[in-house]
Parts: sequence; C-alpha cells; structure tokens
Amino acid sequence: MSASLAAQGLSEVQTFPFTNDALILSMGYVGDRASTYRLANPMSEDLPVLRTHLLPGLAQVAARNIGRGAKDIAIFEIGAIFRKSKELIPAISPKLDHKPGSKIIADIFESVPSQPIHLAAILAGKVETESWRGKARSFDLHDAIAHVERLLEMANLTWSLERSDFAPWHPGRCVEFLIDGKAVAHAGELHPRVVAQFSLPPRSVAFVVNLDALPATPLVRAKSVASMPAAFQDVALVVDDTVSARDVESALREGAGELLESITLFDRYEKVGDGKVSLAFTLVFRSLERTLTGEEVSGMREAATLSAFTKCGAIVRTA
Repeated sequence: MSASLAAQGLSEVQTFPFTNDALILSMGYVGDRASTYRLANPMSEDLPVLRTHLLPGLAQVAARNIGRGAKDIAIFEIGAIFRKSKELIPAISPKLDHKPGSKIIADIFESVPSQPIHLAAILAGKVETESWRGKARSFDLHDAIAHVERLLEMANLTWSLERSDFAPWHPGRCVEFLIDGKAVAHAGELHPRVVAQFSLPPRSVAFVVNLDALPATPLVRAKSVASMPAAFQDVALVVDDTVSARDVESALREGAGELLESITLFDRYEKVGDGKVSLAFTLVFRSLERTLTGEEVSGMREAATLSAFTKCGAIVRTA
C-alpha cells in the first residue's frame, strides 16, 4: 500500500508515537477516542502520552512544511496507534532461568494494550498546478475517497459508503467505508477549525484506514479470457437525491443476474426536478458459452431496473 501511494505522488513520513492532550483535543477527539496511556518517563515533558491517532502528527508535519515555504502537501504514514483498554491486564515478568511456555507467552501478548495499525494521509493545496494543459486544481474530498477506494480494491474487498459526522472531518463532508457493516476507513474534508489550527490551505482533506480491521480475502484468480461478444445496455434512473449511487448500483447488480460482467456509472444529472437526480449506468452482459440474444439481454436489463425500483425507488428516465 505504501508503494501504491508513493507511486501516486504521496510522500511517506514517520512521526513520533508520543503526543500531548492539547493536540489530541485540538483535533476534536473526545471520550474513548481521546483516552490514552501516560508515560512514566516521557522523552519530553511536551510529549507525555501515547498517540491515539495518526492525523495529529501528520497535521503538525504539514504545518511545519507549509511554514517553511511548501505550498502543496500530500503525505501519509502507516503506524501503530494506542487505544486505552477498559481493563488493563497486569504485565507479566517471566523467570529468566528457562524458556517460558506457550501459555506464559500468550499471557504476555494478552497483557499488551491494543495497538492497531492505521494508515492516514493529509492532502492540502493543489493536486494539479496551472500549465498550458489546463487550470490548477486543489485537492478535494473526492481525491481522499478515491485513494481509499484504490487501497480497498488492492485488498480485493467490497464496501459501502455512508455519510458520516466524525471528528476531525467537516460534518456532512466526510464518508465512512463499511465492510460487513463495520467502519474500516474515513475520508473527507477536514473541519475548518482544524484547518485554521494548523494554518493549512482551505478545504484540506484527509483519510484514515484501519488496516487491522480489514478482513482477510481469498486469493484472487485470473478470469478466463472471454471469447463471446458482450452486450451493452445503458439505463438512466431517477432517484431521490438522498439515495447514493452505490446503493442504486448494488440494487442493479443484484437484479441483473449472473451474466452481468460489469456496471459503470457514467453520468449524474441534477436538473430533473426538486430533490431528484438522474444516474446513468452502463451494464455489460456476457456469457462465456454462447452469444446472448436481444430478448435475453432486455430481460436482464428489466430485472435490474425492477430491483432498483424495489430497493431504491428508482424510475427509468425516458427523456
């Protein structure tokens, strides 16, 4: 994952695993998300506790580089965070005159506090500078979302997206990635208060992936090379603007059947009525054994749109 992010222009950094309460609270973390361990012998009086998140350290790195003249920042870090357990198990000190048994070793690991591995990134400033090829473009929440989607695709995972109100992101401009109903990542625009706190460019974005929460996936095997022609069907559906494109896609996929090879959203049009939006998809059908008839393809398309109507209230757009 680090190689993939580096290939996309992000720079990997390493920050201290130590922090302070003021920095944690400045990001908007509260409750269990702000609870951590205090060091008995800290390296510095300014860093007396273990970090609970990677983003505060990254924000400091971004602010430091911007203060030294950098204008565009794209940095990430992979590392452990420390979550305080509700019940701390006393540390075990085995005898040194013989090798400890498997139970002792298991008890030692059990006494170690939770240290999940996270991946976090901050994108600030411009992703594309102005040139003869076009105008400059600043990082936005879609860039953060795309990075997370690419990482999950690398792990051969499927997910759903939901809007989220989760610090330190801007309410309404943050999404969470769910796998089997469990949140594994967040991405979006940082809260203006956080942006101001660290003097970051306006509307800076960030994402975090809990790598330990990602489920194991089976080995990916190459698909057989198709020798039969594909059948392409476009469908435009009108839905409430509160319905996500991913939910509509999921409903279409469920209704289309086993011969659906792929589905792609290629257009989003808003001028179809108050509170409505038109989503246009291309459905590709293919059989590995024979050429599909027009009647078969039409039937699968109708089954897909019926599923979208049943689950999302989607109506086929006729004009």
